[in-house]
Amino acid sequence: MSRNCLFAVILSVISLAPCLHADPAGELAASSVFPPVDLNALAGGRVLTARGASLSSTRDMSVQALYLVHAPVARAVELHRNWDAQRHPELKVYLHHDFSTHPTIADFSLPLPGNSAVKKLMAATAKLPSMDDLQLSKAEAGMYKGGGDSAARDFWTQVLFKRATAFLSRGLAGEPAYESADGAARVSEEVSRLLGAQPKLRAAFRPIIEKSPLGGGVGSLPLSPYWELFDVEGEGAFSLGASCNTAVGDGAQMLDLQYYASGGYYVYFTLYQLWPVSVGGKPATLVWRVDSLSSLSFSDLGPFDRKGAGVAMMRDIERMVGFFQKDSGR
Repeated sequence: MSRNCLFAVILSVISLAPCLHADPAGELAASSVFPPVDLNALAGGRVLTARGASLSSTRDMSVQALYLVHAPVARAVELHRNWDAQRHPELKVYLHHDFSTHPTIADFSLPLPGNSAVKKLMAATAKLPSMDDLQLSKAEAGMYKGGGDSAARDFWTQVLFKRATAFLSRGLAGEPAYESADGAARVSEEVSRLLGAQPKLRAAFRPIIEKSPLGGGVGSLPLSPYWELFDVEGEGAFSLGASCNTAVGDGAQMLDLQYYASGGYYVYFTLYQLWPVSVGGKPATLVWRVDSLSSLSFSDLGPFDRKGAGVAMMRDIERMVGFFQKDSGR
């Protein structure tokens, strides 16, 4: 069924239990790209996705999703925070490691899998200081002195440790710029542009933006940092991220910020608004999810290919949320 057909059969009012504080219908109408939604249309696990706001830069993209979690808000927050994408090989997240806000070099020294994607990453590393396939600063690229896969693993251990430490002490401003023949890109400026191009989003998520690194510095919310090894078109890539959450009325907001990636994108952040609702007389949580990212690979796409990339991103999010719902027990 096409998106337009799907929207045509969705009822014109949102169906909620009485609630003194949360107003999902009003907030969605004011801030999201979705039409009014009947909760019963989502109760079976359906995930609605749509392209987000039109963004000013050709390398930026935003996608929104709407779905239900059959649990109260506090439990839904916990389920999101603890979900492990490694359980699903289809998502190609090879490693995920949580660490404290005071990391040590050992946190980034885990053995790497020997699959073809990691081998391609090691091969690209061996070409340094040429950065054709990697996203680094020139100073970082100059740290690599050669020596095979063992030296390459040690190199990435140092890069991840130094970048994570800089982020945890100074926030996005502490991150070295990506430098390439196309120029330099600072993650703090990428985030600022993505938020500036989405004023409705910025207003809706003001509570968590102001308390998190998105708003400057390290923020006031406790951070849960992590790093991952994942697949980008057949080549392994490292990423660094951190998540946090805050109560907003009788609901909650969450942030997952991936502030560094060795390939695929410059920055990728996901904002979640969680509202308490009732489905079939039982407590549930309505989740509005917004994914925003900046990727140099988008810049060269024509209108048709860019539209296709947006559709592919929506499908990926639908699949990811579907796995999350299955793991969380619909």
